Amino acid sequence: MKGHAMLQVTGRPAVNAPDLRYRVGFLGCPSRPQIDWNEENLGRLQEYGFNTIQLNIAWGSRPGREALNLEDVVELPHDREAELAGNTPLLGEQSPEARAWRRDALRARIGLCRRLGLRTLFHFGAPYVGDRFACDAPANCLLDGRTTERCQVLLQAFAREFPGVDDILVYTYDQHAWLCSEFGPCPRCTGKPLAERVVPFLEGLAATWREAANPEGRLWWEPWELSAGQVLQCVEKVHPAGFGLALHANIAEVMGSLPADRWFKNTVALAAQRGIPALGEYWLGGPSEEVEPYTHLAYPLVTLRGLQALAAVPELAGIKEYYGLLPDQEDPNLRLTGLFFSNPAIDAETALAKLAEPYAGAAAAVIQFWRLTSEAMDLFPWDASWLMRAIGRSDPAHSLSAAIVRGVPWHTPSWCSTRRSLFMVVDTAAPPDPWMLEDIQLRCELAAERMQRALALEAAIVAGEPRALRAGTRQGLAELREFRRRVLAYAYHGRETNLATAIRERRKRGLEVPESVWQELKATLIQDQANQGQEEPVGAALALLESDPERFLAVYFIEAEDRISKGYNSVTSR
Repeated sequence: MKGHAMLQVTGRPAVNAPDLRYRVGFLGCPSRPQIDWNEENLGRLQEYGFNTIQLNIAWGSRPGREALNLEDVVELPHDREAELAGNTPLLGEQSPEARAWRRDALRARIGLCRRLGLRTLFHFGAPYVGDRFACDAPANCLLDGRTTERCQVLLQAFAREFPGVDDILVYTYDQHAWLCSEFGPCPRCTGKPLAERVVPFLEGLAATWREAANPEGRLWWEPWELSAGQVLQCVEKVHPAGFGLALHANIAEVMGSLPADRWFKNTVALAAQRGIPALGEYWLGGPSEEVEPYTHLAYPLVTLRGLQALAAVPELAGIKEYYGLLPDQEDPNLRLTGLFFSNPAIDAETALAKLAEPYAGAAAAVIQFWRLTSEAMDLFPWDASWLMRAIGRSDPAHSLSAAIVRGVPWHTPSWCSTRRSLFMVVDTAAPPDPWMLEDIQLRCELAAERMQRALALEAAIVAGEPRALRAGTRQGLAELREFRRRVLAYAYHGRETNLATAIRERRKRGLEVPESVWQELKATLIQDQANQGQEEPVGAALALLESDPERFLAVYFIEAEDRISKGYNSVTSR
């Protein structure tokens, strides 16, 4: 492709390779929604082996004015508005210009995909409730006598106005969709298991889609936010006709280092028994929600191991990108996905050698770089809290109160049950046990050490790589340096808190504090200050530690109210 040293991916899958008949990608991502929908970019995805394209980014924050719900692109027929109107206003930009842009863009994308012979999929949340995190009795209940029919009528309108879409992907939680709790205040849903409500709703949408749009079309359901038991019960009850599953790589999330858990395997197996195809959702390129907003980080061995783990699950029908793809820039992770789609039996050494070919004289250095960055990604404690993700949105200038490990407060079936099996912290507990802080600290230190060794290869890479790749390399190195700063901030904050706690405990018992402990606390603060890249607030803490240790212990690294002073994604800062 013009202007890019892109590796061409050709060849047939290996004998006895998994039958990944659906390979779903899409252009753009929440960190960078603006990307040209043109034959060049879609053609690259096609070369990498993708055969189905999601037509919208469909992210809760609605990046780039993208459609998230049916209501963003179609309206109820005028003669049914009064009868079927919903109870909540539409979120996002709903000006006539924005709606026209979404509709025009959607038609253009459908036409482009049809010309290239790519299957298409439109992604939306339903039933729309107007709140990203609703309650146990949201507006537009499935049993209120109009919500299900409204969704079906909107879907019929969508089929009429946007012909050429093959499949639909539906979220029933999140994506501004929500369901009543059986144990909540809704009088219609009290005591009625979720499967008895959501399965008929999904079956109705699937039948509507086949009748109105495509007799061979499929409704893919993403059972996000449901417990493992609820998902499995729905799979056992739903009619298989025109139905499929799109599953996060584990019960908790899409996580690069933790794909294909027991729930994922159980769900795929149960679905296969009933003739229901299942897709595994994963990060197939460099951008991801875990590293948001970074877009140029490369860790291709993580991608390879994840793809291998998913494809090893018997009867898996396909793999789908979860966050978004940027084929207009150099992306070793995405190129690795192309190699895997071409030959699922490819081994790590062969894959690395092929990926490094465009780097010419820097090939050996860049292979070592990818080994280290991949190992760092695996070592980082993504499982500590869901909020460890979006690492680039954390603040390396952490608070100087005692470190916590912040969980998330959302009241959903999965957060209140099965998701606890993947994350160390779900509900914020203050104070965390020192061993938990130490665990996160030690794993962060291991990840940061690998990152530093990778960064040390910069000169060798830049000296040997073609000039056309240099801008991408420079951006990737800059992002890796910032990533490492944030990893170290977590390590320093945890260690400072634990040292201060240990000193207080010794004092409380009337015991002398070893000088080495005081010295380590001082040294850690100095390292932390350098990592933050600013004199304060650590400078004042160091000065007080030197002049009045007792006062220091009364002011710094003590428990405080969690005011989320550095934002939700600064996990340890109150």
